[in-house]
Amino acid sequence: MTANVCRQCSADTTSIRLDRLAGEDGGVTIVIEGLPALDCANGHKRFPTPDFPLEFLQQLTDTDGLLVATPAVEKGLLKKKAHCPACKQKLPETPEGESRQRAEVAMPDGTPVMVELALPLFRCPGCQQEATLPGSGMERGVMQAVANAFRSAEIPPG
Repeated sequence: MTANVCRQCSADTTSIRLDRLAGEDGGVTIVIEGLPALDCANGHKRFPTPDFPLEFLQQLTDTDGLLVATPAVEKGLLKKKAHCPACKQKLPETPEGESRQRAEVAMPDGTPVMVELALPLFRCPGCQQEATLPGSGMERGVMQAVANAFRSAEIPPG
């Protein structure tokens, strides 16, 4: 089977750009505009290459200007809690705002994809420093939000 044939129905596929995908997880929200995909006459969509989702995530994390919020520090053995990166005081459980950034993410075909990423912000009650989710929580939230955005476009994995 060639790359330009639909895996579901064997119809010819064409390259398209998806208008707007959105996904959310744990307070992390992502909007993706212009994502490349393959589409057939029967409306089946798939990624341009099998490795595209992983490559997209890598490009996303390497893009300057998206992950600009300072991550909180995670402390605790069993019940991990977020703490201020500056004074180490425990951060509130509820975010007080969000860090919203927009940037172009480079794609292999040279046409960038526009991505808007919103991360929850917590304000330290002690020093008033703003911080977002701890590093591992932020990475997990971004990956799951991207996966949810892909699902919203009904693109099957693989």
